[in-house]
Amino acid sequence: MSAGSPLAALRGVPTTVVGGYLGSGKTTLINGWLQDPASRRWAVLVNDLGSINVDADRLRQVSGQVLELSQGCLCCSLREGLGPALQQLAQLPEPPAHVLVETSGMAVPERVASQLQLHGLELARLLLVVDLERIEALWHDPWVGQLVQQQFDGVDLLQFTKVDRIDPARAAECRRWLAEQLAARRPGPALPVHEERRLVRSESWLQLQPLPRRQLLAWARQLGPEVLRLKGDVWLEDQPEGPVPLDRAGDQLELADGPRWPWPSPLQRRGRLVAISRADAPALRWPLPAPVSLPA
Repeated sequence: MSAGSPLAALRGVPTTVVGGYLGSGKTTLINGWLQDPASRRWAVLVNDLGSINVDADRLRQVSGQVLELSQGCLCCSLREGLGPALQQLAQLPEPPAHVLVETSGMAVPERVASQLQLHGLELARLLLVVDLERIEALWHDPWVGQLVQQQFDGVDLLQFTKVDRIDPARAAECRRWLAEQLAARRPGPALPVHEERRLVRSESWLQLQPLPRRQLLAWARQLGPEVLRLKGDVWLEDQPEGPVPLDRAGDQLELADGPRWPWPSPLQRRGRLVAISRADAPALRWPLPAPVSLPA
């Protein structure tokens, strides 16, 4: 990277890439790190700023696609791509002490790390978040199995999640099984760079009316395995104070008891759900009243 490069200020900045399949727990892990004072002057690049759990008293400033937290950590959106997000960081008065990048659940983290190195950043760690409860099924899945296996390429640290959902003996067995698979695996031909996007389709909705909890749960539970991920905040009749988080990964569905935070104002009450489905799956039938479709 030349001195005149728009990203010259980021040359040599240590970077951690956090990868993992859809629903593996990347955002939960990152939210935990943001609570740590050691994250001061970090820059965190995430796919969805709305997924970052920021209490109002920790939020110093919101500017476009950037959240500035009170301890000096910046959270930037990757919605417009990696290059524009890095350019925002390079324009800061002082470069970040560390850059943390959350990859898409359908991305191969090693490729993201390569892009960062081409931009002049220094790769400190390539971490993969692994849902221990689902990894064996995902590994053998005929649709995404090859992608899931390739997500392990180049990784130097594994972070297991969902361990508390399975018996300790089963958890140990899963770890042994995975170690054997990784030891025996020979990296196959890489998927074309844009292949991951052709595997899935993303659909989003804006919810402008409150819904009964029972109706929402019934709809979410009837979704088939072709719906790989469902995530967002919903407006429930029994929780008028604020948006309630909903999360579905595989056959695991969670709808929180109460709101994540209060509505900013009565006029801003609305829910939003994002569904990621196999590309060959039919369009979702949205049985809830008055949905407004948003671009994916």
